[in-house]
Amino acid sequence: MSPFELPTREEKAGYVHRQFERIARRYDLTNDVISLFMHRLWKRRAVDMLAAKSDGSYLDVCCGTGDLALTIARRLCPQASVTGLDFSANMLAVAQDRQRRAQAESRLLCPINWRQGDAQALPFADDTFDGAIISFGLRNLTDLSAGLKEMARVVRPGGKVVNLDLGRPSLPLFSPVFAVYFQQVVPLIGALLQGDRQSYTYLPRSLATYPPPSTLTAMFQEAGLADVRWLSLALGSVALHRGTVV
Repeated sequence: MSPFELPTREEKAGYVHRQFERIARRYDLTNDVISLFMHRLWKRRAVDMLAAKSDGSYLDVCCGTGDLALTIARRLCPQASVTGLDFSANMLAVAQDRQRRAQAESRLLCPINWRQGDAQALPFADDTFDGAIISFGLRNLTDLSAGLKEMARVVRPGGKVVNLDLGRPSLPLFSPVFAVYFQQVVPLIGALLQGDRQSYTYLPRSLATYPPPSTLTAMFQEAGLADVRWLSLALGSVALHRGTVV
């Protein structure tokens, strides 16, 4: 087996798209196992930072199978509206299935609009939403700055842009344990649950090209966002950023 290599900048968009098309159906189960179910708690914290208006409109960028969009839709029902955008048709199909199941179980949801599109060229006018959020997706963009600027563009002044993604654990005892788990165990979980070791080798390796929280804070500010703050979660392995559109 040849050694794993990250895709080049030119290859990245197509490479990541093919991965998510492959792993869509068991994506939620795999995330639960890899994060020991903690990703659901992190996402609820992220929504806490985002949703200030119960009658607002919110955008979930790189929405995947709809975790955040559905969380917002449940929390702010029935006054709010939610749009989930992703470039993977298979991911969006799973998200729509989850929405239908929730409605069949009589769970109250506010309206959700699912859109296929590019996070770096959002198909929405300026000042469309009251907030935008992205969860474990910014790292997969070819141009992270473009993604942040696009979210800031489509959010009205005073609204929030929120990013939940990988951090940089620094605790002396935890850091090496996290490194072994992330680099060695996560690909095995991907192979067992998805039959796809490569996609879950990309996940930990992609951290090498993703900026640390302090650099991402500066990128938020460069995107025109004010009052930028970030929160360390899971002993630093996850970072939650928030900025305000001015």
